[in-house]
Amino acid sequence: MIVFFDVDGVLIDGWHSKSALRKPWDETLEADLGVDRAAFQKLFFQGSDEDKEQSPMFGCTVGHVDLMEALAGVLPRVGYAGNVEDFARYWFEKDSNINRQVFDLVDKIRQSGARLYVATGQEHHRARYLWNELGFSKWFDRIFYSAEIGHLKNDVRFFQAINRALGIDGSMKPLYFDDQPEIVALARSAGWEGAAFNSVGDIQNHPRLRHLWN
Repeated sequence: MIVFFDVDGVLIDGWHSKSALRKPWDETLEADLGVDRAAFQKLFFQGSDEDKEQSPMFGCTVGHVDLMEALAGVLPRVGYAGNVEDFARYWFEKDSNINRQVFDLVDKIRQSGARLYVATGQEHHRARYLWNELGFSKWFDRIFYSAEIGHLKNDVRFFQAINRALGIDGSMKPLYFDDQPEIVALARSAGWEGAAFNSVGDIQNHPRLRHLWN
């Protein structure tokens, strides 16, 4: 069996597609670093009303722009006068609330002999942080992420690239947990068995996995 997990909203208990389930990493950004939180969100993540794909973060997550360069262009405009790398470290550490219940299940799935992977929308720096410093490399066989692939998860080419990399064909039906229903649907169009994630019960009760807990 092959099982994929998304990061934010699944493995990391932080951002979630449902606003009621979100735990923002930047909640105390202004108090901690003097950064105007609302201004940073708008300038760095949202882009223009006409074209969201022009946001600095979009360029980072598809691998066109380095995160440190993008941050350097925005942070002085929102009240930050410190080192860009220090800001990134603050961000990554604040956004590293591992979902322990999910990882307990990941461990059991791995013990069953399944191949486990991460499939996520990330830029290069945080992907390396997750893999090396947060220890994802101890749990998963590989991380696939958007900046490396060159396409976001909302593009079927993201999943098709992973299929090619792992030699996945239509008979294999890899299982994939993601918090965004639209991404789950897209994964299904690429031959995966997508499952929407809202709580650990979505993994525990999945028909292909629940025999592992008995």
